[in-house]
Amino acid sequence: MVEFDENDLINQDYEDSTTPGDDPDYIGIRDRERVNKKEKYEVVDFCNAFLQDRKLKNKASFQHVEKLIRLPEASGIVMRDKLNEFVVKNWDK
Repeated sequence: MVEFDENDLINQDYEDSTTPGDDPDYIGIRDRERVNKKEKYEVVDFCNAFLQDRKLKNKASFQHVEKLIRLPEASGIVMRDKLNEFVVKNWDK
């Protein structure tokens, strides 16, 4: 499995560390259900998980997922399942 990292992101305006009130070592229900699109590590994790679930392996797909989750229409979507649905629905944009 190919995994991409923060160097593969198009945008570099993410928080390098956690945002206030978030614990990077906490991997509980909240982190499995939500995506903080301001945090670099969460964006990388979401994009890689999306690719893995759909058997996609190229950097262009990784970056396409990143672009889609940054669209204004996705700004209010924080739940992982809804964000996945949004990316699938908008893949051809």
